[in-house]
Amino acid sequence: MENQKTRILVAVKLTQSSGEGYPYASESSRAVFEWILQNIVRTNVTRFDLQFLNVHSPDSPYTKDYQADKMMEYFGCRCQMISVGSSSEIRLGHDPKTEICNEVKRVNPDLLVMGTTPKLGYFQRVFRRNVRSSISINEYCLKHAECPVVIVKTRADDQN
Repeated sequence: MENQKTRILVAVKLTQSSGEGYPYASESSRAVFEWILQNIVRTNVTRFDLQFLNVHSPDSPYTKDYQADKMMEYFGCRCQMISVGSSSEIRLGHDPKTEICNEVKRVNPDLLVMGTTPKLGYFQRVFRRNVRSSISINEYCLKHAECPVVIVKTRADDQN
């Protein structure tokens, strides 16, 4: 038990700009990754294994497999540079919150870490497509994930 690594599942998302923002990770996903390195991993790189998960809709105009692959490659290379174990999974699904909780059941991580999503304005909420329910992904995962959940509020959220 002493040599066992702490497994952290990191839910990451693509940027919603078309082509900008290489490596295509959203600001909040990059901030969450940096937060994990600074506040959890620190210098204990051999004690942690980061498992990155990206869930996107197969018919979303913002997502392309190439972008998701490049984003995961970015996180994997960053982990490799500092000798932190990592793996990644890209899932296609219409409901990210249930896909994230299903992945938690499947891999049984010690911790799920997610970033916040900027709040939508009134008209964005009214005209948003594919809304399954009014509950946010973070709220759903807090209630249903079968492991502790950390939601990192990023500086980008403070500006909105």
